[in-house]
Amino acid sequence: MIKKRLNKLTAILISLTIATLLLVGGCVHRIETDFHAPQIEGMFWQPDLATTVPQGNWDLLGVTTFVPQWSVVESKSWFDHDINFPKWEKNINLKQLNQEPWAKNIILGLAGEYNEKIARSNVLTLADHSKQIIEKTKSIPLKGYYLPIEADPTWLCVDDLAKAIRTLPKPIWVSIYSADQTPKHLDAWLKSWLPPQTGVFFQDGVGVGTRSPQEARATLDELQKEFGKENVIIVLEAFRPVKEGKFRSAYPWELIEQLKAYEGQKVYIFDGPHYMNRVTVYAVALWYQLKYGSPLKSSA
Repeated sequence: MIKKRLNKLTAILISLTIATLLLVGGCVHRIETDFHAPQIEGMFWQPDLATTVPQGNWDLLGVTTFVPQWSVVESKSWFDHDINFPKWEKNINLKQLNQEPWAKNIILGLAGEYNEKIARSNVLTLADHSKQIIEKTKSIPLKGYYLPIEADPTWLCVDDLAKAIRTLPKPIWVSIYSADQTPKHLDAWLKSWLPPQTGVFFQDGVGVGTRSPQEARATLDELQKEFGKENVIIVLEAFRPVKEGKFRSAYPWELIEQLKAYEGQKVYIFDGPHYMNRVTVYAVALWYQLKYGSPLKSSA
């Protein structure tokens, strides 16, 4: 218990130092109340053995919704519910997860694959598997479902995704991305196949180096003009590319640049367990408080 408190105190001191440097460096000049502050509502998680069970203090950022990317991947379940699939070596209990302050609401990721090509070629089968997951988790009060088969304009058979979505209950979410720095007619492409009453997570592309936060915001605005602000939500990529196709966690000042660009927007972050450790959360939360005058929430 004493060690845990010391670690928390160390994290706070480091975060205070970072926040002070941000102030001195000119990132924040004064405390101000700004009703256009970004609302950090959600946190994604790509389940793996290293981060099971997920732990964090993301509620300090205002996070109340947790999105496990998959319930089942490669035909194996990450959850301990009996859904007729073999289980991974570590499992999660959804009811226990729901008790975390940052997971008061859960948008449940359904069936997917690690390999995008395999997922796209088996989208209807994955939808059938997803129906089994939904049936077996009806006792859990869920905010909605996420079908984890990502779409972009290069997918010629994206209508298969539309067919899969129509077979699943609402509310349902999908995610989209574009490899173009400033994609043209992304709204028209999406309109050509997206079924009604389907929520869209737009991946900002900043983490993979495709575009700047400002360019991501411009594309988001175009999508929201067509589909509505509540129906298209930006996903802040909390990582940055390094050598050999690997990624590192984004630094607090990099995350802050994204958040400043997304003012007035609801924001989901990808992903907390891998890229948003406690020190980073404290630093960003302190900046947020200084910038927007919002009180820091207590962490369990």
